[in-house]
Amino acid sequence: MGKINYPSQEILKPPKLYRKNYEQIILWMLYNNDNCEWSNFVQKPVEIPIATLSRHLKTLKHKELVDNFSKGQYRITPEGKKRYHELSRAIKKERKLSYPPEIILKNGRNYSHWILWMVYNNNYCKRADFLNKPISIAQSSLSKNLSSLVQEGSLLKEDKKYFITHSGKSKYSKMLQNYDLDRQTILE
Repeated sequence: MGKINYPSQEILKPPKLYRKNYEQIILWMLYNNDNCEWSNFVQKPVEIPIATLSRHLKTLKHKELVDNFSKGQYRITPEGKKRYHELSRAIKKERKLSYPPEIILKNGRNYSHWILWMVYNNNYCKRADFLNKPISIAQSSLSKNLSSLVQEGSLLKEDKKYFITHSGKSKYSKMLQNYDLDRQTILE
């Protein structure tokens, strides 16, 4: 068997808050190689646990996305290729978040202001959206501020997403008055 192509570290080791998508890893391997052996999935750099691999391959074979053409040898089916493309498109559709302008970020650690700005300007936010750069709010501060904003009625939490309420919008507009923002910066 020739050289095996492996997925990027982005796929193999997603950020802490995301789980590995074993279906995607298996389909990626089979899509980008003529076929793969069982050992290709359990050895470095992929290292899928044996029980997990067995369960996922069984499911993929049942859905006719993977063909087990010989003992320990697998290849992707035409239906598997379609599913692989669906998974690839889902990853590329990640939301592009809008972050507060520098003037708000550099004016102290007003986390409630940052959170209100993010939720207002992105329609909704998930907890993970506040943990990444450029804002990178610490877990404890984030929990405290999110709880406070939900309790006072500025934010609504539904299905692990935070939405701004009417009172949150008025609090947001009052909050903007604390900053020396020109009209264009506010619109952007």
